Amino acid sequence: MASSRDSAPPFDSGDQSGSPSPSARQAPSTIYQIQIALLRSQVATLETALEREREHRQAVVDRYERLIDGK
Repeated sequence: MASSRDSAPPFDSGDQSGSPSPSARQAPSTIYQIQIALLRSQVATLETALEREREHRQAVVDRYERLIDGK
């Protein structure tokens, strides 16, 4: 699976003098910060889903243990 970083076009500040403008120097950093924030959000969502699944599995185990103990 390719990351958005791999598929993003190269950054071109439009400045041909060789020294990027201040906004051009900050843009990649801002993009990376946004990507990091997005990934952190996705990880948090996945952690929540994982915890929910663990709770569901534990509930199933508890239910079967009660059935076994009741016999």
